[in-house]
Amino acid sequence: MSIAHCLLIALLVATPIQAIVNYAFAQYMVAFVAALILAMAARGPEAELTSAAQLLKHFLPVLLLPVVWMALQIFPVPTSLLANPIWPATSIALNQPSLPGRISVDPGATLQSLFRYLVDASLVVSTVIITKDRHRAETILFVLCAVTTFMSIEVLLGRLDLFAVMMSETGAATSPFPAATALAVVANGALVAWAVEQHLHQRDIHNLASLQLWVGVLSGLLGIAVAFAAMATLERDTLLAVTVWGLTVLVFIAAVRRLGFRSWPSAILFSVVAVIAGIMAVPHSQAGSLGLLGFVSLSPEAVAPAKHLLSDASMLGNGIGTFGLTSIAYQEFGAGAPAVPPSTAILIAIESGRLAIVILAACAAQLFFVSFRGAVRRGRDFFFAAAAAAGVLVVLCESFLDSSLSSPAIQTIVAVLVGLGLAQSVGRTSVRQPLGDSRLAP
Repeated sequence: MSIAHCLLIALLVATPIQAIVNYAFAQYMVAFVAALILAMAARGPEAELTSAAQLLKHFLPVLLLPVVWMALQIFPVPTSLLANPIWPATSIALNQPSLPGRISVDPGATLQSLFRYLVDASLVVSTVIITKDRHRAETILFVLCAVTTFMSIEVLLGRLDLFAVMMSETGAATSPFPAATALAVVANGALVAWAVEQHLHQRDIHNLASLQLWVGVLSGLLGIAVAFAAMATLERDTLLAVTVWGLTVLVFIAAVRRLGFRSWPSAILFSVVAVIAGIMAVPHSQAGSLGLLGFVSLSPEAVAPAKHLLSDASMLGNGIGTFGLTSIAYQEFGAGAPAVPPSTAILIAIESGRLAIVILAACAAQLFFVSFRGAVRRGRDFFFAAAAAAGVLVVLCESFLDSSLSSPAIQTIVAVLVGLGLAQSVGRTSVRQPLGDSRLAP
């Protein structure tokens, strides 16, 4: 298990480089390391494997749903009514009536997307197994803080001429750094909670000269400050609001725990607050008649190909991973740069169908409330599950703002964060008594 733990740390440490390089070779290396991590984690103690299996079985439909959908898009469909219109048109043009029809216009690209998804799913499973141990979970949290903070520093360094060219290679619309800065705030907020919680479980809680307390708090606050500074550099006001909302989740969970609220009343209270905040935010957004395009802040020229693709896409989508191919037909003649998806939500609607957004939002809601409930119920170490709940909320909201979540580097970070939160959402005891009587519960 220690080897799997070290490999997971190494994979996380490499994500800032992966965010800049983004070569195909790097993707294959990530897949190879992820496979090694899963193989090593599967040889761990039987008790940890059993506990992880009991936890993951509730999320088996969530993990398998994308696999089933991509498989359906790849294989020939029995009726032409389900096939993408490109296949009947191509069969007529080539005079090949037997040409098999599929949902995906590029089955090879969809197969590659399936491969990448399996890598991310394996990281979630591996992280759940590895971070069942509390000390390993703490180490992974520290590494997440360091990695996301460093990526925020990369954004600030991008203002310098020396690094500007390197940062511009990632592309403004598909850059992973907006999501990295938001997740840096969440991870460092959890670090502050970790430092405070560790101090509260000491015998002398009135001794404020604890080195661990001040190092943890100051490191977390510094990371949050760097992330917000990077966000200001990106000039993303909507992303700032989403990130503050994620940070509010951490504060809310800490507050309801101190007040002794139970999990379901806390979740209902948060849902009411979330609905009110959403109602207040929607009138100030550009959404409405523009639909999904109303949430993005790109020029009309930049979103034109995606707008046409979105209007012409079938209910079942064009196939996951096919945006690059299908967008060529909608680009203006002589356009230099290839079209990019304005947001992850638009990308999902084009490639998987509009219904997929609702389904994935429901899956994200399940992950959020399980993590939220686990954070409220835990006697200690609540910050792991709280960070996952806040991270899922931030990721879900940001998917409507830009396409940074389509970056493999960000997907790696999100997979590990979700796995960490799920692993620590259940402890050996649950908070059924007042919080003051359960401080020593793990």
